[in-house]
Amino acid sequence: MDFSQVNWLYVAGGVSGVMLLAWLIALVRGRTGFIGAVVGFAHLFAAGLNSAAPLRSAVDPTYVGYGFGLLQGDRGLTVSAMAAAVFITALVGAFSALRGSREATLLTAVTSTFFLVILGWPWLQDTLKGKYMSLQLGEYATLSGMTSAALLFVLMVAPFAIGVVWSLMRMRTAPAAVTQ
Repeated sequence: MDFSQVNWLYVAGGVSGVMLLAWLIALVRGRTGFIGAVVGFAHLFAAGLNSAAPLRSAVDPTYVGYGFGLLQGDRGLTVSAMAAAVFITALVGAFSALRGSREATLLTAVTSTFFLVILGWPWLQDTLKGKYMSLQLGEYATLSGMTSAALLFVLMVAPFAIGVVWSLMRMRTAPAAVTQ
């Protein structure tokens, strides 16, 4: 099979749909409030954006490269490993934000800090320089200018900043996992 003919947007959409369904079930059963749901959804959104990259970078000969904040690379095994690590980290953050235990809240703080650094730092640098990043969704859609800067802040920077603060505040009062 020629993997360059695969519509990777459909692959990412399918994986994202399954993740969203599992996450919604966990949300209903979880022990979190509105902010925890927002933080968890931000992680889920990051996982969805990275859902096709681990496989595509390994098998698609026309893959143009991977870019997610500070993480950049061409195709190959290194990029597959990097994209898979981002995908798994985002999934861990998405589901740990829905739990009420101290340990899960610590995981949420760590993953939120990770994403705040790798996404927030380049956003801040480019915004201060007046050079706005473009938001590229595969080969099919690209946003640039102030629109992309505002959208990136709302979707990919602010929720992780909120996640760090929320997790650290919640960790003090959350029960340990063994007591739940």
